[in-house]
Amino acid sequence: MNGRTDLPGGTARARILDAAARLLTKDTGASLAEVATAAGVGRTTVHRYFPTRESLLVALGLDAIDRVSQAVDDARPDDGPVPAVLGRVVERVLPLADELRYLDLGPDLWHLPELSEAWYPLAQTIDAIVARGQREGDLRPDLPAALVSDLLVGAVWCIGDSVAEGRVARGDAARGVLAVLLHGAAVVPDRAP
Repeated sequence: MNGRTDLPGGTARARILDAAARLLTKDTGASLAEVATAAGVGRTTVHRYFPTRESLLVALGLDAIDRVSQAVDDARPDDGPVPAVLGRVVERVLPLADELRYLDLGPDLWHLPELSEAWYPLAQTIDAIVARGQREGDLRPDLPAALVSDLLVGAVWCIGDSVAEGRVARGDAARGVLAVLLHGAAVVPDRAP
């Protein structure tokens, strides 16, 4: 740590956020002092940008939501059949799961109003994709769109953990999530007459 505080504002803030994300992925209880050390800045610099641990968590959460939102937008949610759209969403979001593991800090993080408010537009986008799939006959219409959306988000998050732990091969992850979401895990007997 060099304790420099003469870094340009955006650079110091970005370094702190990057360091906090890396550190909190490994140690969810890391202190602001530990974040400062990992970022190579002084504690006063961290406190200037993030006076409290909560303010740092909010910034990390908002950054994560922005990154996931961008990945969903990059998947072109209105372009093509819904199964293809969901495949692109999974392919773009799943690689972020490992980087965003610090979001597993628990309900304290997700009960912060700033994060809940930022999450809802993203959730509504995913709900709209699912609802379109239901209208177009690609997805079951008897399930609430929010249920299917939450299953998708939960599956991506859990499989991201499984990839990080080596339980699931990275190359199988996106295809597997989409296959189970769209077709389940049961073997369907051949219905030939």
